[in-house]
Amino acid sequence: MIPPSIVELLQTGVSVVVGTRDAALMPECTRAWGIQVGKDRASVTIFLTEAISQQTLRNLKDNGRIAVSCTRPTDHVACQVKGIVRKIRSATKREAEHSRVWHREFAGELVAIGVPAALCEAWITEPALAVEIDVTEVYHQTPGPGTGERV
Repeated sequence: MIPPSIVELLQTGVSVVVGTRDAALMPECTRAWGIQVGKDRASVTIFLTEAISQQTLRNLKDNGRIAVSCTRPTDHVACQVKGIVRKIRSATKREAEHSRVWHREFAGELVAIGVPAALCEAWITEPALAVEIDVTEVYHQTPGPGTGERV
């Protein structure tokens, strides 16, 4: 189960980077455009842009293993969630709106640290695919004491 402190972090405009691997153990990563914690706190849904996530999607269809690293840019509070993909599907209208809100919050985080707003507005975030993940592990990744510890 995802601890409340991590749930709170994931509800902010965190950077969401997705790591997968292929059958030869070659790593690959892409950016997700939002994360949503399941009501059971044992699952998350991330949102990928299909056009830029082809290798990630192939890897997930092959083995289903995924690591999602989340960092809040303004203070570097971070976590990593690992799990097994349950389902890949088109995002619902409600989820697409959640992803848009997340994108605005993430852009606000980046602007606060000096990234030009125009750069944030240029990202292609839709149409989104929803990737449902059963969480198997959660790690504390904030720099400092306890980094890398399982929570």
